[in-house]
Amino acid sequence: MNEEERAWHYALRLLAIRPRACGELRQRLLGKGFSPELVSQILKRAEEEGLVDDRAFARLYAEERFSTRPRPRRLVAAELRAKGIEPRLAAEAAYSALPDLTEEELARLALAEKKHRWESLPKEKVLKRAYSFLLRRGFSPDLARKVVEEAFGPWNSASE
Repeated sequence: MNEEERAWHYALRLLAIRPRACGELRQRLLGKGFSPELVSQILKRAEEEGLVDDRAFARLYAEERFSTRPRPRRLVAAELRAKGIEPRLAAEAAYSALPDLTEEELARLALAEKKHRWESLPKEKVLKRAYSFLLRRGFSPDLARKVVEEAFGPWNSASE
């Protein structure tokens, strides 16, 4: 098997596992030691055969991310950029995926997936854990506080 065939088979194995962005596939192929010229050739072939489509990848990634692990749109755009999606396309995908969901609704969805775990805890602990969780997910402090208070009631002045 020649170098081109090895690179093509490696790309196909990667794409069989899950869809990948062009930039992500480029990094993996380069990391495997294939020459930049050969990598460009393999990527062109994959695009021509419809195996790599950054626009479709970005849209599907953003929709899946909002559905399974809700987070702010700016973070999803950053994740897409890290996967090699061009900044304009990453932002477009993050802001057009599930457009009916606001940042506040995304925060509520994120909190809903964890809420049941904290039901038996004292209110002060629940508030702190829920607030910290939303901050770690990337939501703003003001939005996190609002959503936590909606879900669990207001903070007592003693716990602030």
